[in-house]
Amino acid sequence: MILKIEKQQLDNIATWIKPTKETNLPDILKGVFFMDGNPLPDDCMTFMYNSEWDAEKLTLFLPVFAEVQWTFHNSIPGQLLLLAVWLTRLTYKIQFEDETLRIAQIIPLTFGIPTPKWIVDFTMCQDENSHNGDTWKRKNLWFRLIPGIGDYTLQKIVDKDGRYTPAFKDMLSKVENECLVIANN
Repeated sequence: MILKIEKQQLDNIATWIKPTKETNLPDILKGVFFMDGNPLPDDCMTFMYNSEWDAEKLTLFLPVFAEVQWTFHNSIPGQLLLLAVWLTRLTYKIQFEDETLRIAQIIPLTFGIPTPKWIVDFTMCQDENSHNGDTWKRKNLWFRLIPGIGDYTLQKIVDKDGRYTPAFKDMLSKVENECLVIANN
């Protein structure tokens, strides 16, 4: 498989980062999210595109390396991160605690191999004041000792129906408009 990269504009993200087929994801996970405060050179993602949802096990497999799944900065660091994600086939296994889908453990898989929890312990918790899953806290614990490095807030910027949310304008004020995505082959 050949890596194809294309430039896109975040100010019209709802027109190009959308599912191409119907998904059985719960509504709370549908839409496009902005990684507000993320220190890495990536900004937005969706759970709805290229993902695999297991309703019985409450598990979502999210291929970060998939086409039109994730946005990266149009910069050398962004290009390097995109390449690393694609080469390692980075996938997140998101395991929800229960049917409320408010708390999840995130297990990074590289080359299909899970990263041990003692190296990285990632969680995602819905903000208790969040309306319908619009806001989530991403927390990181490194080597069971170092909390907080790389923590950020996931803000829904496009809802399940493709409409921009109030957080969309805030996102645009914090990022460069032009981004990179792994293109459709």
